[in-house]
Amino acid sequence: MGVPKAGMLLPDGRSMLERSRDMLESFCHRVLLLGDSHGVAGHQCLRDLRPDSGPLGAIETLLASGIATQYLVVPCDLPLLPAGLLARLLPGDQDGMSCFELPGDARARSLPCRIGAECLDDVRSLLDSGERAVHRLVDRLGPDAARVPLAVREIDLLMNVNTPEDFERACRLMRRDSKSEDSGGP
Repeated sequence: MGVPKAGMLLPDGRSMLERSRDMLESFCHRVLLLGDSHGVAGHQCLRDLRPDSGPLGAIETLLASGIATQYLVVPCDLPLLPAGLLARLLPGDQDGMSCFELPGDARARSLPCRIGAECLDDVRSLLDSGERAVHRLVDRLGPDAARVPLAVREIDLLMNVNTPEDFERACRLMRRDSKSEDSGGP
């Protein structure tokens, strides 16, 4: 992207990180920031125990913090993710993990996820072997990684912003949805 995604401004004037924080604050008891806070104040920020170890390293830091027994992990680059969809990850086995399953895709979508602190040893084992991808954790946990099915119409809500084109598409969708809400129509 050329710039940190967390600080990119969305059509409503908030950064992607601020939008994620606001959405999480609508139903989470506490919001923690992993990595750089990008100027967002008022939250505890945890620095990676293993710098440059990717999302799996951030999850290790979170689980090792001992702050809670389970966590909801949400990357900031999902600007269309609504709280209601995310809340569907919460029920289930508190010791394992839950993530979304896209229709017609054999592999689960590893982030966002709900993960229990008991997964720390599995996370550390993967990191020790050089693995950084969260989907490897889902594979390793097997049946302890519950999959929450998504409908086809929900796929765009998990749109991940990785390129300038993705960002522009997400902004277009947000503007369209904002106009629909303003006019009272779909």
